[in-house]
Amino acid sequence: MNDWYDAEQQVEKAQELFEQQKWPEALELLRAAVAINPYNGAWQFNIGLTLDEMERYGEAIEAYEEALTLQPDDLEALNHLGIDLTRVGRFKDAIKNFERIEALDATFEPSYCNRIGAYGEMGEHEKAEEMFYLARLYKDQCPDCYYAMGCSLQARELYDKAIFCWQKTLDLDDQHPDVHLRLAEAYWGKGELEKARQHYLRELRKNPGHTDTLLDLGELLLEMDHLDEAGEKFRRAIELAPDHPAGYYCHGRWLEEAGRYADAVTALSRSLVLDPTYPGAHLSLGRIHYRLGERDEARLHLRKELLLRPDDPHILLDLANLLMDSGETRAAVACLKRLTQLEPKNADAWQNLAVALFLRGRYEDGILACDEALRCDPKHVMALFNQALALERLGRYDEALSAIRRALEIDPGDVSLQKLEFRVRLLKVRGRVFKLLRGLWPFGRGNGRALNLNG
Repeated sequence: MNDWYDAEQQVEKAQELFEQQKWPEALELLRAAVAINPYNGAWQFNIGLTLDEMERYGEAIEAYEEALTLQPDDLEALNHLGIDLTRVGRFKDAIKNFERIEALDATFEPSYCNRIGAYGEMGEHEKAEEMFYLARLYKDQCPDCYYAMGCSLQARELYDKAIFCWQKTLDLDDQHPDVHLRLAEAYWGKGELEKARQHYLRELRKNPGHTDTLLDLGELLLEMDHLDEAGEKFRRAIELAPDHPAGYYCHGRWLEEAGRYADAVTALSRSLVLDPTYPGAHLSLGRIHYRLGERDEARLHLRKELLLRPDDPHILLDLANLLMDSGETRAAVACLKRLTQLEPKNADAWQNLAVALFLRGRYEDGILACDEALRCDPKHVMALFNQALALERLGRYDEALSAIRRALEIDPGDVSLQKLEFRVRLLKVRGRVFKLLRGLWPFGRGNGRALNLNG
């Protein structure tokens, strides 16, 4: 009996430590208590809560699953399990878990609320919206619902609607985490950079040591051409987290922007020492060496970036362009094919793929890539221009002229298109003349006469 009493005392002490935000100490005591009495589902649940606070979500999932073996119908354990499954990207498992809650108690509002975020992450935005309205039947004013719905709307670039949802979240809970960050991202997406800056600053007033916010603000300030302020934010992030590669990477890009290439190389190299797979670092180093005329070194870093199989669309597009500039057209094609797989509706990705294919002499494949670009954006003048050039090269003058006419309907004053049209028409006429000559020449030569084109 003393052991069981000791276990209960340890749990009480763990609760005090939990409230003091001393997560590791609380976790140690909870696990000691569970070692004595492994049959208390509530203690397993508390272990899950503590691991959540430590952002150790995989272990928290195990704790909640253990709690549910002891108390299978515990709605709170099921709910927290679903939340953590969403956090680690196991969206289908999370959905099944929330559906299980609904089967147990259809009035339990979080089972709908938390499905908004899971469906949003899966790209099933109509289902996310359906869950939003179902949740409001049971709890009309839920800040978490509005927050999750805002994330779904932002993913579709419906920024104004997303902003409305997040403002509503703040009306209901002005301390709701991450709302100002989301608002900053939405205003940035809309191009309202000053409003984005203000929301980043509000978030930093709440969490002055949050390095990710500092770095995001620094990136925004770079776009706003506030170079000195951006540099200060990056340096501050490094001071707060000297072992975090992101700070050195962002500072390196800032130094590159300022033309301080030697210092930029040092900072970017430091980010790779801390994380050899850090996305974009080799790309930035490749760009710097290319600008300095050090082409072999540039190609080395660009190939290393490609070997990391990046999945960031901006990195892939920049990497492909630099590979083409460096003469690495085969690698550029591979890079752009990956980008079109990730973003099949990205017209610029298809257009750049077409250019890379043309550079390799693969005109038919490039023409098909232009067709894909035009399916994404029927008014993509550059895709029409490049397609016309390729058709001209293949001698398909009528098709080339058709593409040029489409482009001129969009931009009638484009001088390059006008010159191309004139050249293709001239080549078409010349081709007809040569064809005529080829048909007449054997007869003239057989009779020992010269062809008189003047009649």
